[in-house]
Amino acid sequence: MALLTEIEAAEAHLERLKRQAVAATCAEVGHRWKFIGGSNAGCCDECDCSVSVHECEVCRDCDYGEPERETVIKDCAELTALNL
Repeated sequence: MALLTEIEAAEAHLERLKRQAVAATCAEVGHRWKFIGGSNAGCCDECDCSVSVHECEVCRDCDYGEPERETVIKDCAELTALNL
C-alpha cells in the first residue's frame, strides 16, 4: 500500500512539474532551436566561412551562430597562417 501511495505522489509531482515547464522561460527549460539559415562567420575578407544560425521556436531568441563562430574563426586563422 505504501508503494502505491508513493507512486501516486510521484505522478502528482510530475504533473506539477509539467505545468511549471509549460509556463517556464526558455532560460529555465532550454530553447527549442530550429535552423533558420547561415551567416558569415566574420573571419576575414578572403574567405567565405559560414556558421549555422538557429532561432528558438518559443521566445524567438537567436544564437547568431554562437558558439560555433569562435571555432570557425580560429580554424580559418590557422588555415590562413598555413597558406602564407
